[in-house]
Amino acid sequence: AFGFDDESRPIPTIIALVLFTSTIWAPVDKTLSFIMTIHSRKCEFEADEFSVNLGMSSKLQSGLCKIHLENLGAMSPDSWYSTYHYSHPPLVERLSAMMKLDTAKKLS
Repeated sequence: AFGFDDESRPIPTIIALVLFTSTIWAPVDKTLSFIMTIHSRKCEFEADEFSVNLGMSSKLQSGLCKIHLENLGAMSPDSWYSTYHYSHPPLVERLSAMMKLDTAKKLS
């Protein structure tokens, strides 16, 4: 078919690369992308914790709300969807995590 059925000629390099990319590399790429997303979200929570430790939690919360309203982001997207596709945690998750850290800091 299409001139590639001749047994005496090897498969052209471009076809081998396309097959490799579409069948072998795609699942690896999805897995690496998911791992990078999880790492990015973890770093965001760590940055939020740092701001709480500096006593800047209320200012960060206010700024995040303003940015979120300006960008018209979803307030509470589906948790599975956001975990896989969003590099930053949703606003509600970040605010609740900062509020928990604030309360823990006040109690200690």
